[in-house]
Amino acid sequence: MKRTHIYKIFTGMLLLVFAAQTMVSCSDEPDGDNYYTFTGEMVSDYLDNRPELYSEFTEILHRSGMYGMMATYGTYTCFAPTNEAVDRYLRDHGYSSVSDLSQEECDTLSWNHIIAATYFTTDLSDGNIPKSNMNDRFLTFSCDTNSTSGNVMYYVNMASKLVARDDSVENGVVHTLDRVIQPSSSYLPEKLLEDKNISLFASALTLTGLNDSLYDYIDPDYHVNPDSVYKPIPFHRTGATYYMYYPANRMKRFTVLAETNKVYAEAGINSLDDLKAHAKEVYDEMYPEDAGLYDDDWTNRKNPLNRFVAYHLLPYYAAVNDFTISESGINYKTTCAMTNLIDCTDWYTTMMPGTIMKFSSPSAGLYINRKGVGSKFTVEGVKVYTPTEMRTIHDEELKEAGLHVDTLNQQALNGIYHYIDKVLEYNKETRDVVFNDRIRWNVITMSPEFLNVGARGNTNTQHLTGLKQVEGWDFHGINPTLAVRERGVWMATYSDAVDLIGQFDVSFKLPPVPENTYEIRFAYGAGNDRGVVQIYFGEKGNLQPMGLPIDFRVWGGDPSIGWVADTEDNEENRAIDKAMHNRGYMKDMDSWNQGGSNNLRANNGKYRKILTTQRLDPNKEYWLRIKLVIDNAEAELPINYFEFCPKSVYAGLTAEDTH
Repeated sequence: MKRTHIYKIFTGMLLLVFAAQTMVSCSDEPDGDNYYTFTGEMVSDYLDNRPELYSEFTEILHRSGMYGMMATYGTYTCFAPTNEAVDRYLRDHGYSSVSDLSQEECDTLSWNHIIAATYFTTDLSDGNIPKSNMNDRFLTFSCDTNSTSGNVMYYVNMASKLVARDDSVENGVVHTLDRVIQPSSSYLPEKLLEDKNISLFASALTLTGLNDSLYDYIDPDYHVNPDSVYKPIPFHRTGATYYMYYPANRMKRFTVLAETNKVYAEAGINSLDDLKAHAKEVYDEMYPEDAGLYDDDWTNRKNPLNRFVAYHLLPYYAAVNDFTISESGINYKTTCAMTNLIDCTDWYTTMMPGTIMKFSSPSAGLYINRKGVGSKFTVEGVKVYTPTEMRTIHDEELKEAGLHVDTLNQQALNGIYHYIDKVLEYNKETRDVVFNDRIRWNVITMSPEFLNVGARGNTNTQHLTGLKQVEGWDFHGINPTLAVRERGVWMATYSDAVDLIGQFDVSFKLPPVPENTYEIRFAYGAGNDRGVVQIYFGEKGNLQPMGLPIDFRVWGGDPSIGWVADTEDNEENRAIDKAMHNRGYMKDMDSWNQGGSNNLRANNGKYRKILTTQRLDPNKEYWLRIKLVIDNAEAELPINYFEFCPKSVYAGLTAEDTH
């Protein structure tokens, strides 16, 4: 079904439902504690009562049918362009008035300016607004400082300035813009070519043919009933009822990490030939068996330049505040993470075959392939710039190069790109030093599906994201209910997890970690509503059972697990850990708390099960299968994270830490 038809159905349904007053509940009421101002108005009233500012945008809302929604209870963020902003948009597009706009244009303009959630500027951080707008597009939030007044200015998509903000209304919040929001209609490769600051990287992307791999957007074979998109589906978990919605579309999105021409110049790379030579130097050393075999075959995946570019590409959609823990809403870094023990990290599979990437977010910012904690790093890594920093760099470097400074928008139709501060490469230091560490892989990044649909970072317990299909996952003909958990201060690392409910039997592809011998561990929580599962591991088509079935209903104090609370005696604690390890279990990490207390290690229902010890090859495809082996159509399986712990850590000269 076309998006236009879906939204028309949705709008009509909402109007009928609210008119009948059959779905209004206490959860629909706005939270009075979040009011910045109180007008006693709906979004529609707020706009109507200020025609000198918003009459033209109000007319657009009426023509699209969205005005009625702005008059109903709910939670909305409305970015309202002024009449002057709409007039500028009309002039730029050759129109004399709003009446010249087509119905489709009015629909798109309305959807671009409304988010079905309430976000005050204090809820947002430099990066993406957590929830997409009504047009399924994410918006960038950034800021700048006025050089004259010193006041902070806020922007949407780097171009539309908030000239008034945080005006609370009964059904959400209104922010006033000086420009109409115009998300780019360009695909990611086209967007990269528009930015003159990254022309060298864009040239390499085109030469290698990897630009062709960045044109996917919406899966045409995905279908879902509109009722599943817009009506809440009860989701029973841990004795409570939540509500789940399915995405209207199955999205394919990408992220590109790009060096500016200036970053290349500082590394002595001033031309495409220089970049080819640099890539050859790095990747001939990394892959000596391929050295000299593919040097002029630019589209071959073993060509050095092809490898160099591919390591900059991710099949996930991630804003700067998506890679680890979003700073929007609850600040998990200070609430839950013990930042003296760990940096919040996540791992991703790149589009260079057989490689992965680590993202860390210490207080200094977001870094790629960093090792260490906080300022005590041994490998600093490559910094990813925020939208605010990126906008400043973009303008300054264009001026330095004597080029016209145009408007920057890092968002493409099917992805996003970021500036980075150093040349990014998969070299020996990355593989042998940074990655020679315990790799704690959250389930949310084990498939691009979860980020590409925008499921990560949701804090609304009444709006879970359900998925019928997951890239790299196989449900073996059984369709359990699957949803991405809401993010809250509960007992899961980084507060992200996936829940399966039903007679589940699921397999998923594991990431291509560097060649090494690993202890593979599955972190989980016990619960009376869980099940008994058999876990299998191996190459696809040849999965073998990993020991006896695991009963997720058994708590840590059971002799089969041997969990005992820590004492004041560290030697005794190490003995307890060793005894648990001999049984195939470990306590959970001591670097994550539930809301500032209730440490995971101190919870006798949270532990890591050692599944197997295997030598892994990044050129092979490994899968893990989890099958419920008892009859229980309501069994729950929460999946949080897996660990790939190399032998140098689990059997090293010093004992593995508890962090």
